[in-house]
Amino acid sequence: MGNPESADAVIARDSKVFIADKLSETNKKQLDSLGVEWVELRSENGYKRFATVLKHLNILYQDFSGDVEPRLSQIFREIFI
Repeated sequence: MGNPESADAVIARDSKVFIADKLSETNKKQLDSLGVEWVELRSENGYKRFATVLKHLNILYQDFSGDVEPRLSQIFREIFI
């Protein structure tokens, strides 16, 4: 199960990207059909879907390889500074 209310909110606001902790399969299909890019963080390697979203939005990126856990502090510093 996911949180259908949060997916409904992104659809109502005409958002182009949605990042969620958990999405139901129905929510994913609904977002796909509406052309809304989404990332589900709770799924295994869910963060890797960011690359798909960036590619669809024509945003340059560099693939990440290795274990993300020990690099999170550095990654967050780069993102939020």
